[in-house]
Amino acid sequence: MASRISFNQISARILDRLFTNYNKLEGIQEQLATGKKLNSASDDPVSASQSMELRSDLDQFKSFQRNVDDGLGYLGTIDSTLSTSTNIYQSMRERAIQASNDSNSAESRFYIGREVRGMFDQMVALSNTTFKGEYVLSGTNTQVPPFEMRTGKSTIIAGAPAASPSSSYSAVGTWIDLKDTNVDDSNDTVTNDAYPDLIVPGSFSISGMKEGTDYEVDYRNGKLKILSAPAAAAITGGGAVANYDWLRRNEKNLDGTANREIEEGVATRVNTTATDVFGGKTGVNSWEGMIDLLDGTLNNHPDKVRTSLDKIDGAIRRTLTAQSSNGARVQRFESTQARNTERQVYTTKLQSDVEDVDFAQAVSDFNLQQAVYDASLKMGAQAMQNTLMNFL
Repeated sequence: MASRISFNQISARILDRLFTNYNKLEGIQEQLATGKKLNSASDDPVSASQSMELRSDLDQFKSFQRNVDDGLGYLGTIDSTLSTSTNIYQSMRERAIQASNDSNSAESRFYIGREVRGMFDQMVALSNTTFKGEYVLSGTNTQVPPFEMRTGKSTIIAGAPAASPSSSYSAVGTWIDLKDTNVDDSNDTVTNDAYPDLIVPGSFSISGMKEGTDYEVDYRNGKLKILSAPAAAAITGGGAVANYDWLRRNEKNLDGTANREIEEGVATRVNTTATDVFGGKTGVNSWEGMIDLLDGTLNNHPDKVRTSLDKIDGAIRRTLTAQSSNGARVQRFESTQARNTERQVYTTKLQSDVEDVDFAQAVSDFNLQQAVYDASLKMGAQAMQNTLMNFL
């Protein structure tokens, strides 16, 4: 027997079709409004999963790119510092050649020394170069300066014990180690005094005594030698105080390696240490040539001036080696930067293919769906016209 289709059934089916067509139309409208094919995971679960993975990759690439950009800034600061240092060394070398000429008087050498002292102070400032508030030559201890100019004081007393805060004096013609009693945070001695191993020539003085007559100073090693019996007698009678400026190397570890992660699982060194540029705490270092040149010019010691030439040449070679290593790191970072940029562009395109709407296609789909919806409205209106049978 044929079943009877009621008006309510027809109405329910027509409304269901209308809602279906309207939802499709509304979905296309949302895509056009947001520019995205995926506005929720339910739109396309597979594509949504791919989109999340691509977004994660892009975030990682951007993080690497920030590290690369930061690293290039760091390396650029070091390169500028080393280039300036080389220029200063070259100027010092020129002054050394000029001062080594025997035709120079003590006065002319002294004025050359005053100029060299200015260069020396420039080198100290360069050694403490910072990038974003961090000292670039301090290894991983970037919050402390690698070198510091200090005002030193040493009290010299005859026969003082080795652990005394004062230096000891034993006899005329004997070298003694100076200790700076103005320092109280050194790890070198029981008393926390520091040995001033790089004293700046021209700054050393002992009241009532004359350098070259009463005493001699080993500026590179922080030592003092009494030359005259009267000076020795004065020390024995009540001691003497030596005042001076000296360059202190920070006693923290300055050789740590600082890295930047520039690719997944790839951490590349970004720093150059004070040891790379100036030499270590022991052995020959770049400051010795500058100290010798200052001693030779300010105190009229032509032999020290000539000795300084080879040491300054060594300092130039050490700086150029550090600059070469830094340049190699720059090339590594720049090539990685280019590769990361390419990967970002490619991944962004893939993400766009997955997420972004094709506006031309979407407009065409919208017009088609609008026509379908309008037609379903018209057909529904005709199919749902009431007759007397509806009320029987």
